[in-house]
Amino acid sequence: MGVEQQKLFCRFSLRLQLFRWLLLAAVRYGHQLSQLVAHESDEIILLTIFGAVLLVAGVAQRFQVSAAIGAFLVGIALSGSVAEQSHRLVSPLRDLFAAIFFFFFGLEIDPTILVPALPFAVSLGAVTTLTKVLTGYWAARRAGIDSRGRLRAGVELVARGEFSIVIAGLGVAIEPRLGPLSAAYVLIMAMLGPLLARLAR
Repeated sequence: MGVEQQKLFCRFSLRLQLFRWLLLAAVRYGHQLSQLVAHESDEIILLTIFGAVLLVAGVAQRFQVSAAIGAFLVGIALSGSVAEQSHRLVSPLRDLFAAIFFFFFGLEIDPTILVPALPFAVSLGAVTTLTKVLTGYWAARRAGIDSRGRLRAGVELVARGEFSIVIAGLGVAIEPRLGPLSAAYVLIMAMLGPLLARLAR
């Protein structure tokens, strides 16, 4: 194993251990964190949540782990009434920042280079649509739902994949060719999902 491979392996091991520690801390001390955050004032809860998210995300980023993973683990740690209250307070901001993210992602995509990416995006969309429908159908079947309900369950998964665009957006910084492909794929799935959902009713 060369020097570069050893460095890469060490970095990966460090990131894996950090993720493990953060996950264990979220599971083990999640109840205490929820009690610490709990307050009658919505403003204090909101500021405390933001502080915790920024702190954990910053630590994760410092060790070259995605800040999104750190924020995700804070969400896992919260439970009970605090989680419900946090969900109510943060939902409008989630929708706002999601819209801004997609807007920014769109700014980085040149419409003229979407056309060459369409064939592969269509193929990718066909494969993922089939696997999502089969997964939803299988899960609904295990739950004892009738045939029509199974089909609806599978079809409803087609348009579910917003986080994939986030991952693709992060990947564009490494491989710019992912941008047109992911943009074309998301556009196709955004149009196909609601159409299939209507047909399955």
